[in-house]
Amino acid sequence: MRCDNIQGFLLHSKPYSETSLIVDLLTRQHGRVRCIAKGFRKASKKGVSRVIFPYLEYAFSWYGRSELKTLTGAEATIAPTFLRQDALYTGLYVNELVYRLLQEQESSEDFYRQYRDFLASLCTALPHESRLRMLEMSLLEELGYGLVLDADAESGEQIIAQHYYRYVPQLGLQRLTTNHRGDALLGQHLLSLVAGDWQQQEVLQVARVVLRTAIDFYLDGRLLHSRRLYRQYRAAAVAACID
Repeated sequence: MRCDNIQGFLLHSKPYSETSLIVDLLTRQHGRVRCIAKGFRKASKKGVSRVIFPYLEYAFSWYGRSELKTLTGAEATIAPTFLRQDALYTGLYVNELVYRLLQEQESSEDFYRQYRDFLASLCTALPHESRLRMLEMSLLEELGYGLVLDADAESGEQIIAQHYYRYVPQLGLQRLTTNHRGDALLGQHLLSLVAGDWQQQEVLQVARVVLRTAIDFYLDGRLLHSRRLYRQYRAAAVAACID
């Protein structure tokens, strides 16, 4: 089967032989696709490099019936944009998260558009944190792990603004009756999150806690290297300010 001029982005790449790559793509029509990109690690006979950049939309072409396709073309739709500082680490995180969680041939055009729009926002300025959390929520929905944050998982009753809850992966929200713990979530903030009111910092913190808990559960012990790199980057920035 041959596919031509398919819109997509590079999620991940690794060397394969001296001249080729194994690339994982997120595409609009076919979801996540894995290809061998033969000769993409060296310049062509005309001296033209065929480097594929992340965060940049391409028109990809490939052929093959097995899970591993053969990439034949990658034409950028616009000039490359190189992310810097926090935007770079946010982009690394998003790509690694999608690469780790999204299975091959999975994804919808709706999620693709959200991903594309988020990357476009990274290329102009660091977007508000709420956009990252919304993208994380959309990814979980894409995987069939959508979060139910407006009802008690045990009773099925509506969340009460004055009560505290904790989030348990694969189960949902459980009301806390005594001894509010460090992971306690105020019902009022949960209801604001569901309503799309992300202006308060406390609501963003609740979203961060819930999504981190859910994502770590579905990663099943796999570490995200982008998180470690970001921590190192922030530590270096703090040290530079002190010096």
